[in-house]
Amino acid sequence: MTDIQYQGRQARREGSEQRRRSILEAALRIIVREGIRNVRHRAVAKEADVPLSATTYYFKDISDLIADTFTLFAEQAMAEVIEPFREQAFGLLEQFDSGRLQDPAERLRLTESLTDMTTFFLYQESRDKRDHLIAEQAFMQEAVLDERLRDLALVYANKLVEVLQTACEKLGTAEPAQDAQLMWASIMNLEHRLLLDPQFSMQDLRALVRRMLELFMTSRHD
Repeated sequence: MTDIQYQGRQARREGSEQRRRSILEAALRIIVREGIRNVRHRAVAKEADVPLSATTYYFKDISDLIADTFTLFAEQAMAEVIEPFREQAFGLLEQFDSGRLQDPAERLRLTESLTDMTTFFLYQESRDKRDHLIAEQAFMQEAVLDERLRDLALVYANKLVEVLQTACEKLGTAEPAQDAQLMWASIMNLEHRLLLDPQFSMQDLRALVRRMLELFMTSRHD
């Protein structure tokens, strides 16, 4: 699968690369605070505390600036959010081989452990990494309207689905590829609910996460 690639002018020196990155980080802060439609060269230059000429040098097209901000976001999300959770979840899955999962008691134990792990991850993410969730939702929504973001959004989504598909294969679900798509859609919806509803408790979240995992676990090929 093609990786997400930067599209704007590339920096040739370390100091220049730092300035370019500061511009992208400034754009990301504006997206979280005000939305993608408020990303403009002048606003980003002010936020990054750089001359206006710096933003237009690296990003002559505002669409390139937004696309590269999405790329930076995706890199950070994979390294700081997705990969740590993947390692934790896969570490748990490695403890259960297909033979053990044929035992209903063992399957229940794994379901409960995955429920606790996933619930804690999503709930803490909504508190400690709220900006990440807001940016993700903003980019995915904007990609529906902006064709230039669409391919980036699909690559990003597919990378997340690939991780979930591997998990589904380890769990032995009936249709790992389809199950991964449904699981990703469910998680995105839960994240959106956590952002929308301050009253949405960890107990509410756990009940839905457990039901989701229970449905996938009961569709196993044994």
